[in-house]
Amino acid sequence: MKDRDGVNEVNKGILQSAIKNRRVTLFIVILIFISGIYSFYITPKQEYPNITAPFALITAVYPGASPEDVEKLVTSKIEDELVEIEGYSYSKSFSKNSISIIILRLDDKVDVEETWTTLRYKMKELQKKLPKESQDIEVNTDLADTAGMIISLSGDGYSYDELTNYGEIFKRELSRISGMSKIDIVGKQEKVIVVEVSVERLNYYSISLDDIVGIIKSQNLDIPTGMIGDGETKINIRVPGGLTDIRDIENIIVAVSQSNGSLVRLGDIADIYMEVEDANYKIKQDGENAVLITGYFSENENILLVGKNVENTLNKLKAEIPSDILVLDAVYHPRDVGSAVKNFLMNLIIGMIFVLIIVFIGMGWRNALIVSAAIPLSILSAFTIMNVLGIKIHQISIAALIIALGMLVDNAIVISDSIQVYLDNTENRIDACVKGTKEVAIPVLTSTLTTIGAFIPLIMLPSVAGEYIRSIPQVVIITLTASYLVAIFVVPTLAFMFLTESVAIDKKTRTRLFFMDTLKKALTARKKVVISLIAIFIGTIYIVTLLGLQFFPKADTNIIYIDVTSEKLMDIDETEKVVEQVLEILHREKEVISTTASIGDGLPKFHNALPAPIKSQDYAQIMMQLDLKKGKRLKTNSQFIEYLQEEINNSIAGGTIIVKELEQGEPIGAPVTIRVTGEDIEKILAVTENIKDILTIIEGTINIQDDYEDKSYEYYLDIDNDIAALLGITNYDIQNEMNIALMGREATSLIKEGNEYKIIVKSNIKSIDDMENFHVASSYTNNKVLLKQLGSVTLNSKTPTIKKYNREMAVTIQSDVKPGYSSVVIQKGVENKLDDLDLTDVEVVFDGEREKIREYFGNVGVSSIFAIFLIYLVLLLQFKSLIQPIIILLTIPLSAIGSILGLFIFRQLLSFTSLLGIVSLFGIVVNNAIVLMDFINNERKDGMEIKDACVTSVAKRFRPIMLTTITTVAGLLPLAFGRNELFVPMAISLIAGLMVSTLLTLVIIPVVYSLVEGYKIKQN
Repeated sequence: MKDRDGVNEVNKGILQSAIKNRRVTLFIVILIFISGIYSFYITPKQEYPNITAPFALITAVYPGASPEDVEKLVTSKIEDELVEIEGYSYSKSFSKNSISIIILRLDDKVDVEETWTTLRYKMKELQKKLPKESQDIEVNTDLADTAGMIISLSGDGYSYDELTNYGEIFKRELSRISGMSKIDIVGKQEKVIVVEVSVERLNYYSISLDDIVGIIKSQNLDIPTGMIGDGETKINIRVPGGLTDIRDIENIIVAVSQSNGSLVRLGDIADIYMEVEDANYKIKQDGENAVLITGYFSENENILLVGKNVENTLNKLKAEIPSDILVLDAVYHPRDVGSAVKNFLMNLIIGMIFVLIIVFIGMGWRNALIVSAAIPLSILSAFTIMNVLGIKIHQISIAALIIALGMLVDNAIVISDSIQVYLDNTENRIDACVKGTKEVAIPVLTSTLTTIGAFIPLIMLPSVAGEYIRSIPQVVIITLTASYLVAIFVVPTLAFMFLTESVAIDKKTRTRLFFMDTLKKALTARKKVVISLIAIFIGTIYIVTLLGLQFFPKADTNIIYIDVTSEKLMDIDETEKVVEQVLEILHREKEVISTTASIGDGLPKFHNALPAPIKSQDYAQIMMQLDLKKGKRLKTNSQFIEYLQEEINNSIAGGTIIVKELEQGEPIGAPVTIRVTGEDIEKILAVTENIKDILTIIEGTINIQDDYEDKSYEYYLDIDNDIAALLGITNYDIQNEMNIALMGREATSLIKEGNEYKIIVKSNIKSIDDMENFHVASSYTNNKVLLKQLGSVTLNSKTPTIKKYNREMAVTIQSDVKPGYSSVVIQKGVENKLDDLDLTDVEVVFDGEREKIREYFGNVGVSSIFAIFLIYLVLLLQFKSLIQPIIILLTIPLSAIGSILGLFIFRQLLSFTSLLGIVSLFGIVVNNAIVLMDFINNERKDGMEIKDACVTSVAKRFRPIMLTTITTVAGLLPLAFGRNELFVPMAISLIAGLMVSTLLTLVIIPVVYSLVEGYKIKQN
């Protein structure tokens, strides 16, 4: 008691000073208001939290190489280096014709930025060991960068070139805006200069295609020559050597005629022209040609302020371009962030109104005004601290403020009520304020620390998902700390200024009388009450098994997207035809407001949890904005997706078309994902087909597919190495010349009018006959030999893409899940049937939503255990007892009972966020028990019997306990009834758990307390 009294004496002195010097206190309050408003204004605002994605995309181009050669000579070597990197988790590789693509995933515990530095160094060193024809390895670690603005420029009859020209104007003007880190034009059709060499004419001369590449490169040099001086002055000497137009390229001398000695120019043996580069991809806005202006906002800028400047610039630009060019915003985060901030302010106002009404009913209007002042003051204090700590305002931190909203007044209510009791007992005003605050200062501090203790472990959650929600515990802790300081110093000061003795403050309400009667009956049948509680808890555990499981709810947005994969590989025209069929269906749907399609690659990343696409000419992506109210038939995105998928499946063939909903947190892709690995591809494929058959008969599955690409045909040139050696032709000579002839090779670039154009050398070979009659030049003898003299050409089948997982050949099976069904149940159904399959020499690994749930729910479980230990430690320090903190901790399972029942009644899945709500309750629900236990102990110290002390304490603390619960629930109601699927389950678990826990606490805690303390008395 000495320690506690000492603390109280210190608090008493500080509190008296705050009240006596109330002008200074009020001045500090005003400063907090000003600082908070200013901090709110300047704090960076964005739609989602920034996350450090532990993924890297590594690409290496090996021109002309088959998938087998790419895998053997490039991919495998890169994979061998990756496994040596600290923090390596897994890698997925795709070895295609001429290119290797590898996705690296790191563990959650490593320093990501430091690891990326190591990765780049290793890839630079590895480059020396790759084939010399292999281009530089590219490492992309910016996979989390999300465009904050995507503006489309489109128009009927406008070419891509014309749209790009207008796009350049937009880019130039938008780049000048402070706060924009980068502006890109996507969909720009890059042009190249093609030097198409005639094989028939080339065969007459001793030069090779490789020679032509080298000659063009040597004619496009600009080497500093030097200066000449006479001792007094120096004049620069310049020898023009650069190519300036196509005519310069045509006039390049490549050979001398052996028959007449005339000069042979490049134009004599080649057609030289400009065309759109093959590797380009196309953008369509509502079916029309389009380019996209993608903008990225600077990390530490207020997106709302920058957005105003962007809007002004866009309005100005729209007026300067032709009226028939449509400027549409496919993605515009400033608008979304502004809407979220407005909703928060509205929720704040509604919360304050709720508190005013509730506290007014329970305590009177004076108390209501004093207690309500804690809300804006605590939140504005939080804004100041958030700004100092660099915590940005986004949908997660805003939700945290709303979660904290109802708890902000808890301490103020307890202190205000305690002061009011002393005033009603005719204490003078300053003594009532000091004594009332002193009496509950320690319990209030303890309850604040226990709440904070429940949120501290959530800060340390590993992984992308943990980083995604990290601002929730951070902001709640900051806000609750501020609310405690406000309750201890500001509330007593305001109470001294405004509170008076109340009238009939202890009026017995029916609710209070009901609880008093219930408690008295429970105290006479304590063992039955405990047994009933245990039975209820066991029943709740059973209900948990009935709840569906979900990793993260889908994103609350009006955007969905479609991934399209054409059956015809490397044919962008066929992919475009499939996309046109999809767009035709979409344009018939009333709910679809607009569509933005990319053909040949994915769209710029428009959502933070969007997986990175693999660029390919048989791939396309369509983003659409919805307004479900227009159709008046489907209420949710999930229902519309199910309907649209069925429409597409019934109407379109020739490709795989999957309609998808945006994810939140860490993307997992298809909820049901099964990977089959091994060394024998035929065995892998057999097991794959068996698993797909199993999935087909399991109810709730849709879009069942695997990522194996059927074999395609290729011409195989079977070289007779003996003949080739006799003729002085090496394998390098053949592969090098054929690579240039068929795929083309960049020789150099031509700069004209500020634009840079690649110069690509290739041949006019169009058939096998043309190829067989092509003369291959020897790099040693300069002799040229007909290709058909070196070997024969046959038609063979090949695997277009070699896919591996952790360096093992793998095929991945995926299935989406219909609304109302569980991916966990589906995967369990597959697992049960695996024993019937022959899995010799293969391994089947599940890697879908269930595995994420196990991993992350386990992390939350560990955090919850840590939270309980922290809470127990705080309670131990206050009560100096080993048993009483355990009694208080009984409120935790009581809250879990409420949360599970709430989720079950409102048909919510047990998701990552609802589990966070349950864990967050640990520190909240013990608050009422702390104050109640403290009062029971004090009553017993005054000589009261155990049962009487329990009943009396519940009677005294009934009003503040009910008020704090109701205000907390009221603050959460906007989240519970909102549309954000990320926070609805969290809010429901918090509300239901808090309500049930509070009601049971008023009965169960006194009952258990009387049992334990009564037993101790008997033992003594």
